[in-house]
Amino acid sequence: MEPKTTKKPSRKLVVFKRELPFYLMLIIFFPLPLTLPIPTFYFLIPNCSNFSPCFLTPNFSRRFPMAHTLLFSGYGAPGCDDLAVCRLTADGTLETLSTLRHGRAPSFCCRGQNGWIYAASERADGADVTAYVLDGTTLREIARIEIPTGRGLCHLYACGDVIYGSCFENGLYFAVDSALTRILWQFQPAGANAHWVQSVGHALFLADLGNSRLYRLALENNLPTGSVKTLPQPTGSGPRQVLDAGDGMLDCVYELDGHMRVLNHDGCTVSTVQASTVPKPRSWPGGACATADGTLFVSNRGPNTISAWQRSGPTRHFLCEWPTGDWPRALCAVPGTLYLLAACQREGAVHCYDCSPLPHRAPTETASLALPGASCTLVLD
Repeated sequence: MEPKTTKKPSRKLVVFKRELPFYLMLIIFFPLPLTLPIPTFYFLIPNCSNFSPCFLTPNFSRRFPMAHTLLFSGYGAPGCDDLAVCRLTADGTLETLSTLRHGRAPSFCCRGQNGWIYAASERADGADVTAYVLDGTTLREIARIEIPTGRGLCHLYACGDVIYGSCFENGLYFAVDSALTRILWQFQPAGANAHWVQSVGHALFLADLGNSRLYRLALENNLPTGSVKTLPQPTGSGPRQVLDAGDGMLDCVYELDGHMRVLNHDGCTVSTVQASTVPKPRSWPGGACATADGTLFVSNRGPNTISAWQRSGPTRHFLCEWPTGDWPRALCAVPGTLYLLAACQREGAVHCYDCSPLPHRAPTETASLALPGASCTLVLD
């Protein structure tokens, strides 16, 4: 009787069993990167300098900006549209989606918490606020309110369900409900050139360019309450715009003396700088905006430049100043990106700048778009 023998497994089978876990992991995990967004895939690669170390941070959206829908408005020209809905693409290109003729010098627009878009009519013969909604890429008018005692309505400000307006020509500040059905509040100091309204905490600040004053009122349910506190500013300074600088501080742009001042809650100057470093021609600062990381931009009409500053406590450190179009009236930093928009009124154009070279080099222009009397830029999404 022959002895029983045990058949040895083949070498190939032994190798396969030993490497089976590897093949199973390959089958399970190899398709995973193909199902992830491309930036996430690169995030998995170590030492990849082109991407943020954490794609969940705000820095991720700044490195990979998405397209934004914008609204540009201007003083207009005979026979021309004065509102333009545009798209800002990830590479800084501006594309016109639709245009509309408002026809009454819509020099400024803002967006309410209800999503409506409000346009100010800067008329010499009166004042009105018009509300639009965006149907796809087209504006559609849905409401309008006349301000009988207003003249030269130049700016609007949305505070909750209340819309504030400033009438430069006759110094009227007013508030209307967001549905544009009634006037809720009015304030008209003698000799005023009303120019700006801004809420900071539970207070409302008004900029009076003509009297070189600020006014402060307490807020209750988004409306002023109690007495008006007058905050005198340097004689002839002409405060034009107020921004919330955080920690109870204000950034204030002064049109008539060309300064930018940091103020405390009582309107006292904490620090001051010239808005433009260009000695001539004289600067008439037009507007300012700030980014989440504390970069402050100021438009300088006259020298036609934009200056960039870094907020650092109560001081502002100069970063850079570069040329832009003729008479830059308003600036807008596009959230989640490094793009800055400048509406240049006399040139009739909106310019877009990539601010990523800051603070070492000046921003570079990526695009421009013509609009007669360009005066305001607004981010819609």
